[in-house]
Amino acid sequence: LWLEKLPEIFILSLLLIVLTVAFFSQNWVAQRPRLLYWGRIIFLSITLFGLGFYANAQLSVVNIITVFSSLVSGFSWTYFLMEPLIFILWGSVIISLLFWGRGAYCGWLCPFGALQELINKAAQALRVKQVVLPWGVHERLWAVKYVIFLLLFGVSLHSLAWAEYFAEVEPFKTVIILKFMREWPFVLFALLLILPGIFIERFYCRYLCPLGAALAIPARLRMFDWLKRYRDCGQPCHTCANQCIVGAIHPEGNINPNECHYCLHCQKLYHDDQICPVMITSRKKRERRAQWSGGNSVSVDLPTANKSSSTTTQPVPTDGGD
Repeated sequence: LWLEKLPEIFILSLLLIVLTVAFFSQNWVAQRPRLLYWGRIIFLSITLFGLGFYANAQLSVVNIITVFSSLVSGFSWTYFLMEPLIFILWGSVIISLLFWGRGAYCGWLCPFGALQELINKAAQALRVKQVVLPWGVHERLWAVKYVIFLLLFGVSLHSLAWAEYFAEVEPFKTVIILKFMREWPFVLFALLLILPGIFIERFYCRYLCPLGAALAIPARLRMFDWLKRYRDCGQPCHTCANQCIVGAIHPEGNINPNECHYCLHCQKLYHDDQICPVMITSRKKRERRAQWSGGNSVSVDLPTANKSSSTTTQPVPTDGGD
């Protein structure tokens, strides 16, 4: 089975390598806004159409519930090795949780997440007005996905079959795996979950995704915090917080690692001397120093020797006697 999936495995491995290199060189990438923007659009498109619609490589909370159930009843690698792409993705997710939290998968490798973001970008391009929820409401809605995950996990302790049934709260199977070729109630439910994403970027990811909640819990164990911040972030500047695609930045300026999708947009702003107030101040200081240095430089014209000039001596008359 793995040999049959070699082309897909190669493409997935290439995506993981590109993403890893981009994350480890995030400062270089963030200082090139066009590369980051179009690179992300292309990457998300490959994730959606390549990993998602073509390869059906969509992770699910059902995978987590199944793993836990197998650990209790008797673990076997055979079942998990049957889907090479899913196995590789989960391996990469486990590793990335230690470095970048849930953002590596949720922000870049989730086909349904990619679908939401691309739809929202199209909506913004068509000037669809975006809805910004008050921070208090937004923060409290985060808890919904954790409640959904805990309920599914609790049901799985009683019956795995029932947990898989209620896991239809994830529209992944309808949208990505079956491509809407399903009974109309499932299709309608999926569309109702996608629709708010037109007005609120990644609505489902923010508030309802039980898989995101399940990944966020162990993500608190990540060992590194590579997203740079200034002391002025949040006090008084709120530029990054206002532009974060999932609203993961608190008003006081700190980034919530449970909600961050590691899109690197805040890092782009961090280096932007046309938007970030700290960088604007630094740029203006450099410009003033350069102007001062240029205004005080004096050019001195050294006298040149006139090669054609010659000196003549007048004869001095002398009194001669015989």
